[in-house]
Amino acid sequence: MNKKFDKSYRIISNKEICTDYFELKVKAPAAAGYCYPGQFFMISIPGVFLRRPVSIYDVKKDTVSFLYKITGKGTKILSEIKSETIQLLGPLGNGYDLPPNTASSSLKSEKKSPGFSPVIIAGGTGIASVHFLAAKLKTRGTLYYGARSKKDLLCLNKFRKIGWKIIVSTEDGSKGHKGYITNILPENLKSGDTLFACGPMPMLKKILQIAKEKNIRGFASLEEIMACGVGNCQGCAVKIKGQNKMTCKDGSIFKIEDIDF
Repeated sequence: MNKKFDKSYRIISNKEICTDYFELKVKAPAAAGYCYPGQFFMISIPGVFLRRPVSIYDVKKDTVSFLYKITGKGTKILSEIKSETIQLLGPLGNGYDLPPNTASSSLKSEKKSPGFSPVIIAGGTGIASVHFLAAKLKTRGTLYYGARSKKDLLCLNKFRKIGWKIIVSTEDGSKGHKGYITNILPENLKSGDTLFACGPMPMLKKILQIAKEKNIRGFASLEEIMACGVGNCQGCAVKIKGQNKMTCKDGSIFKIEDIDF
C-alpha cells in the first residue's frame, strides 16, 4: 500500500563520504516500512523555497538514508545543516516494478528466482536509486557503473558485499574501462536480462536504443526537475507511450520500452 508522510524526522548523521558527496541518515520509523526501491522523498531545506527530490539510498529498520552530491545552493545548504531535525515528504513515486518473488524482505540472499537475470546500469549519483534495489533483490546480478572519474565512483564495496559483480567505466580512464559505460553494454547484454537503469538522460537514451536492438526489457528511473513531488505543478512531464505523464507521480520509474525520448 502506498503511503506518504510529511513529517519532521531526527537527523542521525549528515556526513561527507568523499569530496562533495554526502550521506544523510534520518530516524524515520513512520515512513521506513513503506519505502520501496526507486522511490524518493522531497526534502525541505532551510532558506530554500522549493523542496529537493532525493532518492532513497538505503533503509535499515527505522532508518532511511539518502546519498546526494553538492550541485548548487540547495544541496550546499543541505550539506551544512546542523539542526537536529529535517522535514521530509514521502516516500513518493512508484518504485521499480519487480517480477513476482524476486524481492526479499531482508538483506540476506535467499533462493534465487528462476529465469530472472537482473542487470543494473547506473551513471553518476544514479547509483543512489539502484543501491536499495540491489540490496532487496534475491538474485544478484551485474552492476554496470559509469562516472566521470574514479573519485566519482560510489558504493562499490557495498555492492560487492551483497554479492554483485561490478563493471565500471570512467570518462577519463582513471578506473575501469575508458569512456561511457554504454560503450561496453552491446557486447555484454543478452535478451534474457532485465535492466534497471538510473542516470543522466543521454545515458538512458543510449540504453533504450540498445535495449530495443536486443529486445531487452527493463525499467528506467527518469531524472527531471521537480517542484512539488506529487503531480500538482505539472512541471516534470515526460512522454510515455505518446501521453504526458508526471515523473513524480506516475514515475519516476517507467518501462524502458514505453519511454518516448
